[in-house]
Parts: sequence; C-alpha cells; structure tokens
Amino acid sequence: MNRLRQLEAFRAVIITGGVTPAASMLNISQPAVSRLIASLEKSLEIPLFDRRQGRLHATAEAEFLYGEVDRAIANLEHVSQLAADIRNQKAGHLRIACLPGFATSLLPRSVSEFLKSRPDVTMSIQTRSSARVREWIAAQQYDIGIADEFEGHSAVTHESVNIRTVCALSSRHPLATQKVIRVQDLDNVPMVMQDRENRFYHALKTAFDSAGVILNHRVEVRQFATACIMAEQEVGVAIVSSIDAAEYVGKGLVTRAFEPQLPFRLDILYPKYHPRSLLVQEFIEHFRKSLTPFLHEE
Repeated sequence: MNRLRQLEAFRAVIITGGVTPAASMLNISQPAVSRLIASLEKSLEIPLFDRRQGRLHATAEAEFLYGEVDRAIANLEHVSQLAADIRNQKAGHLRIACLPGFATSLLPRSVSEFLKSRPDVTMSIQTRSSARVREWIAAQQYDIGIADEFEGHSAVTHESVNIRTVCALSSRHPLATQKVIRVQDLDNVPMVMQDRENRFYHALKTAFDSAGVILNHRVEVRQFATACIMAEQEVGVAIVSSIDAAEYVGKGLVTRAFEPQLPFRLDILYPKYHPRSLLVQEFIEHFRKSLTPFLHEE
C-alpha cells in the first residue's frame, strides 16, 4: 500500500507540475507528498526530480518511468471499478444451459431485461436435452441449467417449479368456444402429445384413463413449441406449458384452462461444488420473478 501511495504521489506531481497541486489532487498535505517522493527515490535509488528554486523538475529517468506508472495505476483503478461492478452485479459472465424450447420462449426476454442495466455482463446460452444439461452442470461447465425430467445427481443441486399448463388449439376448433376444456371434452379428439418417454405424457394419460375417455394421440413430439404450432395448424389439440403457449397466442392459436390441472415441472440446476457468484445469484432471482405469471397455483 505504501508503494502504491508513493507512485500515486509521483504521478500526481508529474501531472500537476508541483507538490502543492499534487497534494490537493490526492487530498493529503504538502509535507506528505514530499515524504512520499523522497521515500520513492530512496527505494528506487533513482533521482526523480531536480529541486530548483523551490520547484520540482522531472528528471529524464522520471519521464521514462512515468508512462509505466501511469498505466499501472490506471489498471488498478480499472480493477477497483470492475470489482465494484461485480459487487453490484454489473459485470461478469454467465453460462446458461437449457432445453431448446425454453431458449425460444421466456428465456430470451428474461435475459434481455437482465442485461439492459448491465452493459458489461456477457452471457453464453447453449441448448441441449435435459440429460445433457444435467451432465454439463455436474461438470461445472455452466452456472445454471434449465431442464425437466431431472432425477437427481450427486454433483448437482436443484429447485423445481410447477408451471401452469393450458389447452392449446386452433381458434377454428369447435372446442375454442369453451372457456374451460375438461378431459371429458377430449374423448377421442386428436391430440398432439409429448413423447411417451416424458413424465408429462404419463400424467396426461393417467388423467384420461381415470376419466374413462380415449386418448387419441395422433402425433407425439418432444417440445411444447412444436405442439403449439401443430395445434394452430389443426393437427390436434395440445396440453402444453403456459410459457410456450404464450409465444403463439394471437397467431391463430388460442388457449383455454384445462381440467384437471396438470402442472409441468421445470427444474433449475446448479453445480453443487461450484460457489454461485453474486451475478449468478442476482440472475436467479430475476429469472424466478419472470416465471411468476406462469406458476401453477396450488
């Protein structure tokens, strides 16, 4: 710290041309500036100033040294500012891995809003299956993972949120006139379903079986976004996440409440053995808030 003060005094004298204005610039006394300059000259064993008629004149050695000192102090000031930005979550890099469908629905808007007031924050977003997202998080390659079907991993911690689902169908479909569509209304109606390996497919199948109605799964897909597009094209009716459906409402697709309500579980994953930065924590809080309009109410 003493060496830094010495260099700051040296720089201030060069910039201002004298001890008095340097003292004012550093907000310290004139004798303090003189002592710092004298101690720097002694430690470096280089004459930095000629003292003539009560004024300091930089030596050739001082002129040569000044450029490097100025850059060093500027770099330290940059580090201090960067540290302050990091503390205030205004700088840093975030790595997010998520499901493909999520990268084309809520996430881009949530990220864009987060970055508006953080010009020095950078971000990378990669999309893959839930299984691959889990592997990336376990390997600490990403800070946050957004997945479904998470069944646990020793190197991953997670939180789950239940997303409200809706019945998505073409505005031209006969059932579009109803405010609420019940499972009994879908008896043998062509459906666009999630694939049979998915937990949500089985929840929906159980609801149909319990009601004693026929589940006519005309098309099976992996992503809710695909189901929304096909429902709008009148291929069938789809029960989908309200997040995905919101992207297509007003484009020929309508949504109606569905009974019984079958929430879709979204899993947010974190590396268990990698501490979360302040920036990561801030984004998590922001992301949770962006989910609020779509949460399933118990």
